[in-house]
Amino acid sequence: MGHPTSRADIFKALAQGLDLPRLRERFQLTQAQLQELFQEVADYYLDREQGFCRLYCDGASRGNPGPSGAGIVLLNPQGELLAQRGEYLGETTNNVAEYQALIMGLKLARQMQVTRIQVFADSLLVVQQLNGRYRVKSPHLLPFWQEARKELKNFQAYAISHVPRESNSRADLLARQAIDQKTPLR
Repeated sequence: MGHPTSRADIFKALAQGLDLPRLRERFQLTQAQLQELFQEVADYYLDREQGFCRLYCDGASRGNPGPSGAGIVLLNPQGELLAQRGEYLGETTNNVAEYQALIMGLKLARQMQVTRIQVFADSLLVVQQLNGRYRVKSPHLLPFWQEARKELKNFQAYAISHVPRESNSRADLLARQAIDQKTPLR
């Protein structure tokens, strides 16, 4: 790019809300340099995401604890459906259901010979614990965390990302349907 400014400084300024005209001015970037920078980042993420299957997982609980279900949706790298499942889990907490959904999805992905996986979950707790940003403080969650970590190590590459609930709606629906199908009507 021909300038000494760190790419990290540029993206930090963008993340902090600096608009593009002021960014170009502050870092003395031409339009071509800015385009080159964005292309470099796009290529980086394309390489990183290429060949990754996507696993959307969600656990649901009616009451905490209460009747619970797990839902998973597994897509190939082109976004085509490989598998989807909902499973009734019995009486448990929402956090346990979230972990069980993740573990169920990882095991299914391995059975289908998936080697690279991008996990999407709407449980910030599970995502942050598995990414090492939160400690596992609840003793009853530790075995699930350990099993999830063990399953993740079976993949050549993996990433875990938090998504808003609306971006995980299919897995959420499968988890809730699993509860509906096993919970007697009152």
